[in-house]
Amino acid sequence: MISAKVSGSAIASVDLTSEDAVAEIGAACRRDGFFFVLNHGVPTGLVSPAFEETLRFYARPAHEKKNLAADVRSQFLGYRSVGQERSTSHAGGEACEQYRIGRTTGALASGRPADFYHEPFRRCAELFERMVVLGDSLLSACVADLALNGGFFDSCMKSPMHRLGLNYYKVGYGAEIANTVDYAMSPHVDHALFTVLAQDEPGLEVRGADGGWIPVPVIPDAFFVFLGDYLQRWTNGTYRAALHRVGPVPVDRVSIQYKHRPSYSTVVAPLEPFISETDPPRYEPFDTGSQYASLLESLLEGR
Repeated sequence: MISAKVSGSAIASVDLTSEDAVAEIGAACRRDGFFFVLNHGVPTGLVSPAFEETLRFYARPAHEKKNLAADVRSQFLGYRSVGQERSTSHAGGEACEQYRIGRTTGALASGRPADFYHEPFRRCAELFERMVVLGDSLLSACVADLALNGGFFDSCMKSPMHRLGLNYYKVGYGAEIANTVDYAMSPHVDHALFTVLAQDEPGLEVRGADGGWIPVPVIPDAFFVFLGDYLQRWTNGTYRAALHRVGPVPVDRVSIQYKHRPSYSTVVAPLEPFISETDPPRYEPFDTGSQYASLLESLLEGR
């Protein structure tokens, strides 16, 4: 296992071509809930064009971006303006512009096809499809580490709701929306199995096991993987979800986040292999369909 030295701490880096990859992923999921992944199989030539395409979109006039606005009718595909998403930890909003592409449950209530929202991001859509393959490989490694049947999660992944997020953090956005905190994205845990992230500038911070915030560096040709709520909930805490945030933004920054998610309306609750009389369920069931949609709607409502 390789380690990236960061502020006196170490973030594990796993080479997916290594024969020890499964064990190393399992160890990182239990201990930290995050790790870098190397030799991941995603062509490096897809990443730079995705960043360039994202910057071109955010340079568009405001009215063009708002024509692609995300809401419940678009199944939250599309654009969220700076501060539109309400913070869960302070009185303001998230100090970034956001965009989502990815899978849907079918026809959108907006009357537009999903492809309407994907149109500005053709190169990002290519990257998304390769991220799906990587996500499947990472989930298979987790299943093997947990000594589960190889098809254990198949019934939950028949029509997965994977998404790709494209966030733009511009210097001064926090002041523009009158935030009273210096961080740009509030501390939170993702509603996903895990997130695979690329960033063009540092900014992401993860909460370590000791409670301190660890800055995540930019490592060429590597992705940063951090666990979300669903794997923590399914494994009854055997795997650790990663609390994370984006700190102060000294330079303009783009992050691309691929979220690996189950089928719509999958109910995520501690699974039988991880509960017992001495270790009862620690988490309530969570509906990844209507319950998650209601949560998103509440964060975007009226902003």
